[in-house]
Order: sequence, then structure tokens, then C-alpha cells
Amino acid sequence: MRTLQFSSLLPVAYRDELERIVFFNPEQSRVTASLLDSVRRYGVPSIFENDGLLRFRVPAFGPVQSLYAFDHNEQPPRLAGVVMFVRERANTMLLLHLAVHEDYAAGGARAEAWVTPRLLSTVRSVCLRTRGITTLRMLYPREMQVTIA
Repeated sequence: MRTLQFSSLLPVAYRDELERIVFFNPEQSRVTASLLDSVRRYGVPSIFENDGLLRFRVPAFGPVQSLYAFDHNEQPPRLAGVVMFVRERANTMLLLHLAVHEDYAAGGARAEAWVTPRLLSTVRSVCLRTRGITTLRMLYPREMQVTIA
């Protein structure tokens, strides 16, 4: 099993790979309609630098929270995926975007790392630790709400 580490911090050295995974991902065609709907509703995410780290902002919300998945079986650790989310309402966390390196997607050479479900599980854990959050709303592959218990 691949050793994944999750972090909310991403050094600027990962900028090129982050841009490639988020904006030029060959797997995006699987979720095109939902992805375009999210962009129409909330705007295109942009990357910005803050204190030597990379962050995302989305026009509708400003800076949003992000979690990055790193494969520590690679040296230096490889960026395997990212998820962006924001507190939409007092009781709802909105998962805006999720992007996974194609090697870690279903059918990829490292699919056994289960990056997508592990990122989702980590966001769920964040929701459980965040006071007042009872619902996680996801926009794709189709819009749905998950009750956080």
C-alpha cells in the first residue's frame, strides 16, 4: 500500500504540478458537466502564494480550504491529489473541487492508493471536527449531500 500523507500546506515548489493536476487534468472529461456547473456558480479557482505556500481562492468565496495528498513512497513526495472546500453555511461544508493525478485515478498505475476516497474521508474528518457542520455537499460527479454524523 502506498503511504499517503495529507496536509493543508503546499510549498511553492509544487506549483507546476498543482496547475497541471487541477487545470490540465486528462481525467476532467469524466466530470465535465458538473465541473462547468461549479465554475458557472462559483467561478474559476485560482492559485495564489501566501508566505511561501500555495493556496486557492474562488471568486464566490475568496480563499478556500485545501487538502493535498502526497505519496511518500516517492522522493520527493509526489502530489497525488487535492480537494478544495469551504464552509458554505453554518451547518454545511461545500466540496468545490477534487482533482487527482491521473496515475492515482481509477485505472491509473497507482490506483491502489485510493486517493479519491481517502481525500473524501479526510474532508469528512475535518467536518466532524468543525463545530456546527452536519452536512457535506458535493458537486460532482453529481450533486449530493451527505449527513455528517
